[in-house]
Amino acid sequence: MIDLIVEVLGGDRFLAQDLGRTHRVYPASSADRDRFAGLLAWAALNQLLDTHRLEPPRLRLSADSATIPASEYSERRTYRRMAPWEAPQPHLVAEQLRNGATLVLDAIEEMHPPIGAMVSTLERHLRTGVQVNAYASWTAREGFGVHWDDHDVIVLQVSGAKRWRIYGPTRPAPLYRDVEFDDAPPEHPIDEFVLQAGDALHVPRGWWHAAAASTGQHSLHLTCGLSTHTGIDLLSWVVDELRAQASVRADLPRLADPDAQTVWRRQMSKLLAERLNDPLVIDAYLAARDAASGARGGFSLPHAVHDRLKDDPDLQVRLVTPRAVLHRTEQTLTLEAAGQRWTLASQATPLLEALSSGRPATLSTLAQAGNVTTDQAVDLLDQLLRSGIIAVGEA
Repeated sequence: MIDLIVEVLGGDRFLAQDLGRTHRVYPASSADRDRFAGLLAWAALNQLLDTHRLEPPRLRLSADSATIPASEYSERRTYRRMAPWEAPQPHLVAEQLRNGATLVLDAIEEMHPPIGAMVSTLERHLRTGVQVNAYASWTAREGFGVHWDDHDVIVLQVSGAKRWRIYGPTRPAPLYRDVEFDDAPPEHPIDEFVLQAGDALHVPRGWWHAAAASTGQHSLHLTCGLSTHTGIDLLSWVVDELRAQASVRADLPRLADPDAQTVWRRQMSKLLAERLNDPLVIDAYLAARDAASGARGGFSLPHAVHDRLKDDPDLQVRLVTPRAVLHRTEQTLTLEAAGQRWTLASQATPLLEALSSGRPATLSTLAQAGNVTTDQAVDLLDQLLRSGIIAVGEA
């Protein structure tokens, strides 16, 4: 499992100086040209395309900033018990790609375990949601033209080469839902370069850019889109929290006299100011978002259907909520994950810390970490399995 932040992007330097601030290329050494090859081999991509029902917009072909109609490369199939769908035909897709189209596959982390494992590590580091899209192209024709994204992007060049132009921002920190939009990109790029296999690139939110396969080479790259945490997000969360206040839930004093409305406005201002003046409000917001973050996978058949987990020392256990939150006191440990909360005895701390590392562990290893028997460990793990927090299975 590759750790992008530490092994590729420079760890704390990336977090402190690059993320969301400036574009930067992270070149691979000649010995590291294949460092992303294990994330998505061509054979693996072919298998995904062959074995999954992938419909637009999740799978799409694009050229010159336009999406190619699925009817131009698909065949309609009907089923007795399923909705009909447009099945992409390999020879027609290849023809479109020869003519300059780009193939895009969204949210590939949900289908391909190596990328899913990388995403879990990224989310644990960055404390935000991550979606990975795969892009494959063969010509210098651009699939999307000059554009900007409403999220920070980390690009991983898996195979071949991609030519990039970076233009920079025209509107600071634009949003998906914004009050105005700037549709005119800068006239001239501020940087041009070619990403080779093994290279990585960071492009901040709102920075105009364009990309195309380098002439004479194919290109396969992954784009990791990082969900943002903005002031709007925090204020929305604070307002949701204030629903606990009866005065906030009450009707607006729209028919009251001006003096009464002034009293109401001052009361609202005080409530907001008190919450925003809390020096821990940002940490509290991030912890709440972490605790609400859902699971990534977790099917555990046949074990999850049994009345109780089998006491098998070699049973593999893994946490499927990468952003689980642990709160420790001398007597208790509180676990928050996927919108749920458990309060446990502090003796469970070593076991849950081992799980929260994100690495799979055997039942015996977890029991040893918690200084309990495997049967005692099963008592806790069985609860977490039934709540969708962990997955179990054979190695």
